[in-house]
Amino acid sequence: MSYDATTMRLMGGVPGQQLFLYRTADVIGSVDDPGYFNRAVEEYNLSTGDMILAVTSVDTSPALGGMVAMVSGGAVTVGLLA
Repeated sequence: MSYDATTMRLMGGVPGQQLFLYRTADVIGSVDDPGYFNRAVEEYNLSTGDMILAVTSVDTSPALGGMVAMVSGGAVTVGLLA
C-alpha cells in the first residue's frame, strides 16, 4: 500500500513542532521508508521536527510507532523513536 492522506490527522502544534496521528494497514517497515510521507509536505505542511504517531498493521497485528520527520527539498525521511 502507500500513504493515504485520509487516515492522517493533525493533532496540534506549529510547523516543526506538529503532532500527527496516522493509521494504516501497512507494516512499519513500509511506513518508515524514505518518501512514504512526501505528499504530506503539501497536504499537511509536514516539516522537519514534526512527530508522527503511526498505528500500523491495523488489519493484522496492530502496533504503534513513533517517528520524527526530516524534510529536505520536499522529500521526507523519518527516524523511528526508540
